[in-house]
Amino acid sequence: MGKKILLVEDEKNVILGVRTCLDAVGYDVEIVENGEDALNAVNREHPDLILLDLLLPKVDGFEVLRVLKGDPETAMIPVIVLTAKAEEEDRQRAIDLGANNYMTKPFKPQELWDRLKSYLSE
Repeated sequence: MGKKILLVEDEKNVILGVRTCLDAVGYDVEIVENGEDALNAVNREHPDLILLDLLLPKVDGFEVLRVLKGDPETAMIPVIVLTAKAEEEDRQRAIDLGANNYMTKPFKPQELWDRLKSYLSE
């Protein structure tokens, strides 16, 4: 079994694209579509990495980051923010909250793959 990735995303087309990309290289992908489910899934699935959108229903990505990085049990899980929010203040806020990397949509699959490799080396 490959590394576990939690994809937290509510846009169906992004889910399909990312899942196709990750399945092709053997990652085990769990998908949740809101921040509340993301927090529950992290505790249940113990992912190796989280791909996190910021614009989410129920609990936004900034709050998910704050909770995850504030908990010693989940603080070390790498989080790559994958979002349409391209403003510098959003990027800085996510980094300040503990995001390990920040990518804006649309993105190239190779760019995502390159960033994943740096956090998921076997």
